[in-house]
Amino acid sequence: MITNWTRKAARGWYLVRYHRASQLMRRVVSIARRRYEAKRGGGFYASGPVGKTRARACAGFERIARARKEEAGYRLRGIHGSEECRGGTREVFGDSFPPLTVRFLNVRHSLPDPIDWRLECWPEASQLWRFHLHYHEFLLDAAADGTEVALRGAWDVVEQWIENNRLSDPRVLFDAWHPYCISRRLPVWICLWTTSPPDEPLRKQVLDSLWMQARYLAGHLERDLGGNHLLENLRALILAGCFLDCPEAEGWRHLAGRFLRDELAEQILPHGEHFERSPMYHAAMLDAVLDIRDAAGELMLETAALAAESAEKMGGFLREVLHPDGGIPLLGDSCFGETPSPAGLLGRTGVGKGGPRSVRPTVAKRGGQCCGNYWIYRDEESVVLLDAGPVGPDHLPAHAHADLLTFEASFRGSRLFVDSGVGSYLDDDDRRYCRSTAAHNALEIDGTDQCDMWSKFRMGYRGWPSGLTVGETAGFFWAGATHNAYRRLGVPNVGRWFACRPGGPWICVDWAVGKGWHRYTNRLHLYPEVVAEQTGDSEVALKLEERTLKLRFFAPGEVAIEQGWYYPKMGYRQSAAVVCWRASTRRPVVCGWALTGNDAAGNADLDARDIRDLRIRWTDPDGATELRLPGAPCTLRF
Repeated sequence: MITNWTRKAARGWYLVRYHRASQLMRRVVSIARRRYEAKRGGGFYASGPVGKTRARACAGFERIARARKEEAGYRLRGIHGSEECRGGTREVFGDSFPPLTVRFLNVRHSLPDPIDWRLECWPEASQLWRFHLHYHEFLLDAAADGTEVALRGAWDVVEQWIENNRLSDPRVLFDAWHPYCISRRLPVWICLWTTSPPDEPLRKQVLDSLWMQARYLAGHLERDLGGNHLLENLRALILAGCFLDCPEAEGWRHLAGRFLRDELAEQILPHGEHFERSPMYHAAMLDAVLDIRDAAGELMLETAALAAESAEKMGGFLREVLHPDGGIPLLGDSCFGETPSPAGLLGRTGVGKGGPRSVRPTVAKRGGQCCGNYWIYRDEESVVLLDAGPVGPDHLPAHAHADLLTFEASFRGSRLFVDSGVGSYLDDDDRRYCRSTAAHNALEIDGTDQCDMWSKFRMGYRGWPSGLTVGETAGFFWAGATHNAYRRLGVPNVGRWFACRPGGPWICVDWAVGKGWHRYTNRLHLYPEVVAEQTGDSEVALKLEERTLKLRFFAPGEVAIEQGWYYPKMGYRQSAAVVCWRASTRRPVVCGWALTGNDAAGNADLDARDIRDLRIRWTDPDGATELRLPGAPCTLRF
């Protein structure tokens, strides 16, 4: 029997086992330092620069500001899904300033004048909402609007922030002067300055505050967390070091450049993906690397070249995994509207230009290929994306989900099968659901998550995938992989195999090999606009716009349509249908389905008499094709 004590002990063991010793030590030091500084304020960092600080002109900052202005303009004009993004300038400033009204995480709130930066008037606000307030990214819309009211309002907000968030007040250390908030805010101020500098009386205040924030950040790099947080820190420090003309700037550039080389080598995988394996964070880190490339071009030539090389790899990966609608898949912690648009990012890398419909994969129009740990099948405007990679780095599972061998798919330009996304970073039911195996298109055993997801960003017990096996047989492109995440339940081998042929069908086979009696659940999460109707014991009709598809399961079990949730953006969820297949058995289980057009003639038959030699026979008017599942099931070591 598992008690709370044994569960806590196990989670503590995995925390120590997979996190690096240096990471844990830095975490202890960071917590102790934060508590010490909270008692005495910023102390050493509260003093301003000794000499005069100037702004340095740089063509790279003009490129960065132009990119930010274009993205904000897209939101204001309703391009790139502006309804999924933050509020526009008109909502923020109205026709005058104050008052100030902002919307973050799909929650709109009006702030008093002067602005209550600690939100003491709204104590139920989440920490992430407060962080967004201190990012100041909503002020970028002012640069896109360009009106006098918007620009004056933006600099008034900056001035209020400087006046009301001084380091002599220990309370500012938790939000306003948090290293991550500084890292997101510094690029915004620099872009605003580049677009439209403040009036002369405010310039010295802004430059002095930029200097103090950069100095504080240099002494508080988030090396205990690493990952995207540290890359954000380095981006901000490099931008500040290249923008400010002061004696300390060279030291900031040297410090950030030294760490950047090691971080890019670790965080950017050989195929170009960011190692936290979240497309949303991948896009955010590509944006950071592009900013570094542009800002460092004149003063840090080696760093600029390194960033340019990394950005090209990252842009190539991003382009390969996009859906036909130009949007990212919602794998791991991913949602829409929290990063610049993929089209804008690819335009900056030179990979694609002209808007979301111009973003196209470089693979052949029909066929499948691997991109790192992903198998991507494309047939004109249809795509299947099989994720056969690990859930994330073992030492940094903050944005990982229990989603081994999940997949997403679009049919003729419209999303069909989707991951559930992410709607919250609170330790609440929404967060727990989004990270669970039940929220993904993956085989679940005994109602248990593949990995033990706990707290907001923790992971205990976990599993790992095998490598991809791919090929082509008689016009079918196929791929397969396995994982060992359920070995603790006596099921050491779980696998998935896809086969797709241009024009259809799509065939998917899942299997689990182990001992004892188990309950198996296979879920297919549908995009909210897809209407599902059960037409038989093992058949479901999927209606997408004016098209109807036929989904047929070809293994004994119960098929039902249930309600699930889809989280396309933070703080927002939609009801969506989930097609569920369930079975309970003592034997190894093999299940699967075939997807065809409603009027297509064809049938898939599964031969599972020998679990070591699984076969699929596809029969249609053109004949019969037998497909053998290679390597199913293989044995994983653990």
